[in-house]
Parts: sequence; C-alpha cells; structure tokens
Amino acid sequence: MKNRIVGHRGAGVLTPENTIEALQAAKDLGLSYVEYDIRLTKDDVAVVSHDDSLIRCAHVDRKISESTYDEIKDIDVGAHYALKNMSGRVPTFQEYLDETKRLGLTGQIEFKPNPDDHEKLVDIMTEMSEKHYADTPDDELPLFTSFSTKCLALFNQKKSRPFKTGILIKPEDTSKWAQLADESGADYMHIHALYLTDKIANDVINAGKEINAFHLNHVETAKLAIKRGCQRFTCDVPESFIGVKV
Repeated sequence: MKNRIVGHRGAGVLTPENTIEALQAAKDLGLSYVEYDIRLTKDDVAVVSHDDSLIRCAHVDRKISESTYDEIKDIDVGAHYALKNMSGRVPTFQEYLDETKRLGLTGQIEFKPNPDDHEKLVDIMTEMSEKHYADTPDDELPLFTSFSTKCLALFNQKKSRPFKTGILIKPEDTSKWAQLADESGADYMHIHALYLTDKIANDVINAGKEINAFHLNHVETAKLAIKRGCQRFTCDVPESFIGVKV
C-alpha cells in the first residue's frame, strides 16, 4: 500500500506542513509521493502554503497575497507545532521542485489561486514546471490538482509536457463529478474517501477517468477505496499505513 500513499502537505501531521522538513520526513518514511500547495505572494513569487493567511501555522496576522516574499520568507511556520520542537519557513516553489528532485519524490502539486490571479498563477507555475521537468520521463512527471476548474482548464491549454491533472471535488459536489471533469479537462477525479461509493467509482471508471482519494486516514477505508479503483490517496498519518498490504 505504501506506493499508493501521498503525504498530505509533505508528511501529514509528522512535521509542520508544506516545509522543507516535511519532504525529508516523507523520504525517511519511504514515501514516493508528496502533496503540496502553491500560491502567489504580492510580488508574484510562487510559494508553498495551503492558507493565504499565516495565522493558523505561524500565529502571524499577515496574508501571503498581501505580502512580498521578503516580508514572509523568515517567518517561522513551525514554532507552534506541538509534536516536536521544530521550526520551518515558507519555501518557494522552486525550492520544493529542487528538493523533491534531490530526494527522489514525485509531487502532487495543487494550484491555490487568489480570487483574481488564476491565469497569472497558472502562467508562472507552467513556465517553472516546463523548465524544471524538461528532461523528466513522461511517467515520472508530477500530477497537478486544484479545486479550481478554471486553473486546470488553463493549465491543460498552456502546458506542452504531458502533465496529468486532477480535479479536487468537495464532498457536496461529488454527484457533479462529470460536470467538473468536463469543465477542467482533468484526468483524475479526486474524491473524498467517505463519498467514494461503488456507483460513483464505477461511473468514473466507465467514463475513462482515474480515481484518487483524499482525507483517507484509516486503513480499512483505504482498502475499500483501492478495491473500488482508487490509484493513490492523500494521507495525514502515512506512518499508519507503512507495511499494510492491500
């Protein structure tokens, strides 16, 4: 099962999320895949962060979208992490690209647009990704995901490498997966594990799409999802799945 696990925001809850340290933790666990989020600063630097606000992770009342990279680059997003005495800062997308390559990890990279920067975010990420993965074999390319059908549709239009894409589907929109697939052009349907029914799974597969799952943190739920056709799943507790056989 280990090769199906995607470390959520790096290594799940084992380290402060979306930090360089999270990538090393994922590697130390023996994971092959890591999920992380990309958004833009005020001066259009692509950085790794799930939230626009730094309140939750750093307890700092500042938004990334309203700050230059220089203003946030030294903020410690790990100082309030309770499980270990750790620190970490907000990395750039380029740093994450370089570090995942160095560690031999494959990314599941999420577009996190601000309300008015969808195309700018896609343009910047596409240019950086095309350059970074220019010599990477097709079967080793990362997967790009988003809740935004607009971002994925734009990315599918602009990319020249055969990057695969996945639409993240909110639980309340699960029955609309076909519409979201059409709007985004996505290859993968990312479905909340608790809403991946036999019918939904069969319909997705029969439509020629692939299935990934998210919020999948229990072994038996993972086994059931895999039985229904799930290829990979994001996980907050990847250490709980190491050694588990399907």
